[in-house]
Amino acid sequence: MTDLEAVPGVGPGIAKQLEAVFITTAELLAVQSPTDLQQRTKIGPGTAEKIIQAARDLMNMFEFRSGREVETEMASKPMLSTGIASLDQKLWGGIEAGSIVELFGQARAGKTQWCHTFAVMAQLPLEQGGLEGRVLWLDSEKAFKPWILRAMAFRRGLNPDDALDNIGVANIIDSSQIERMIEKIPNLLATQGYRLVIIDSFTGPFRSQFSGLDGLKARQSKLNKLLSKMRRAATATDAIFVYTNQVLATFSQYTQNPNAPSGGHILSHASDYRFNLKLGKKGKKKIALQDNAGIPEFTLELSLNWGGFYENDKEMKKIVPKIVEYLNSRGCDTTQIPDEVEQEDAAQ
Repeated sequence: MTDLEAVPGVGPGIAKQLEAVFITTAELLAVQSPTDLQQRTKIGPGTAEKIIQAARDLMNMFEFRSGREVETEMASKPMLSTGIASLDQKLWGGIEAGSIVELFGQARAGKTQWCHTFAVMAQLPLEQGGLEGRVLWLDSEKAFKPWILRAMAFRRGLNPDDALDNIGVANIIDSSQIERMIEKIPNLLATQGYRLVIIDSFTGPFRSQFSGLDGLKARQSKLNKLLSKMRRAATATDAIFVYTNQVLATFSQYTQNPNAPSGGHILSHASDYRFNLKLGKKGKKKIALQDNAGIPEFTLELSLNWGGFYENDKEMKKIVPKIVEYLNSRGCDTTQIPDEVEQEDAAQ
């Protein structure tokens, strides 16, 4: 990251105003909107435009480049493993750094379990599909479970205590908290080694506070602004944002769709990867990639147990007993498998 005062036109006074609103690096300044910057600070319109453009010039951002240059840059960035080898293969290596990922689906389909997996995978070394970074978790459903995270970390060979220490969890009770956190998060990504942000669930607080047709316009406007800020932060820091989304039943004269994601077109166009998680047959879970600009859609059927998703029963039978032994040694109740725990949480 580059110091603010390296930007032409940014002296100590302006730098202090920027830092007061969590804009602490040249990269973060470069992705700001002049109008938004004026509203958040006392910086005048001319100066705001000037310093933002100067930051973009300094960082060489947003100018035309050849397709080959773009290809080379993309190849140099790390890919976050999903924790599922066959899924990584279909994704051409995993999730690109700087991406926004949406997980939507039914209760018990495995959205929160997968978030726990991502939170562990992000801490792994680059050569193991990780980001070598820390994790921020905005928890609006009281769904973060330390023992689930311990199981995931144990499976991946991490010290579970260290893995928990590397995750910052914030309990969310209303949408205004998410808005305040999104203001602070870019600075944490830029300066404190956080590489992944999880919001579980993103849409839930907005749906409960802005209900009905009267609240729809305000809700969609707020979601749109937050997604724009996520995009800017991801662009500036190469961090990944993962959020879960709820589904709702939609009815028409002819059909019923029980799996329509909340948020409408605003959310559907905002994410780089859009996964639909469903309940499969015989306790299986289905993960379907429903939208990505460069990868064809596909569906995988997996098992979910202690330690996350498994591609086959042989792998699961080999690994799960070791995880259960570890959890039992810590006094954890392993008589239920994780998706049953998730079902109880969804019912509360």
